[in-house]
Amino acid sequence: MKFIKTLLTYSLCVFIGINAYSQANSQDKIYETYDAIVGLNNTGLYNGTEFTDLFLNTDGTYRYFNGFDYTKGSVTYNGQYYVNVPLKYDLLEDNLLTRSDDNLSIFNVKLIPEFVASFSIYNKKFVRLSDTKLALSGNGFFEVAYLGNALQLYIKHSKKKKDKALNSGVQFKFSEDNFYVLKTNGSYSEVRSIKDVRKLLPEKNDEIRDFHKSYKTLYKSNLDSFMTNLVKQLDTSSEATKQP
Repeated sequence: MKFIKTLLTYSLCVFIGINAYSQANSQDKIYETYDAIVGLNNTGLYNGTEFTDLFLNTDGTYRYFNGFDYTKGSVTYNGQYYVNVPLKYDLLEDNLLTRSDDNLSIFNVKLIPEFVASFSIYNKKFVRLSDTKLALSGNGFFEVAYLGNALQLYIKHSKKKKDKALNSGVQFKFSEDNFYVLKTNGSYSEVRSIKDVRKLLPEKNDEIRDFHKSYKTLYKSNLDSFMTNLVKQLDTSSEATKQP
């Protein structure tokens, strides 16, 4: 199958021309064309287990990333790259889901976590970090927030579930329980507040304090954006001090 995909990719490159192939989205279009010709059912994307959501009776909240429904995205799965496929990220159990239509029924597929190298949905890129050496639950999927020379920041999206007994049965409520992982000097550290950043980078304490003072509103309203911009600022200033 890999040989066929390689051969088809080469043939399509010749067909659409070198100039078109050099465009940013041309390679995605090639893989999408391949999947359409071969059929996703024959590509290996559905090599996983069927998924059933047992917590559908909710108060309007959901266990998934950025919405209940599937969205089109891309994923590198078992060494193969798939584009424009339906994906849904389950934050409760840290699993990536896709949907298959076998012409008889539509069913949800839970992808094998160890086979998922990376995926992108809602213009966010996620990677699987299996070497953090942190005692974290889940399958190790993190949003790539910032990749710098000295610092790297990843967002761990997760949700927790609460049960509420009603006359009609049990109702479920899902709420965010996010945190961050900061990589510095080759090591990963769990970060849940600005205090944790200060402990990891004591030499940057003054800079962190000044940044916090300038962006207090952002810290309260959008912690993801605040932490991303803070780490970017710290990384940039570290690089600047190295220059002669």
